[in-house]
Amino acid sequence: MSQGELAELFGVSVNAVSKWEKGVAEPNVERLTAMAELFGVTLDELCGELPSPDMSTLKVMNRAFAQMTPDEQEKLLAVGRALFAHAFEGLGE
Repeated sequence: MSQGELAELFGVSVNAVSKWEKGVAEPNVERLTAMAELFGVTLDELCGELPSPDMSTLKVMNRAFAQMTPDEQEKLLAVGRALFAHAFEGLGE
């Protein structure tokens, strides 16, 4: 998944995602939780607290995404957006 796709999914700028990757800034807890769910890892694994036992799952998912047509990718991203919106519906009100 590209920085742009992740930024779009979480409603932030590509610059924000870049800062997260570089360790200059950190996403809030709600975004971290949603990212862990999206990538199928625990918060500890996402934050590097525990070694990830198997990164092959993420590689397989990334490879599968890359092999999708642009239309299939957009449909998958739309589902992810909807799930994310539903998971955090009503927070901050």
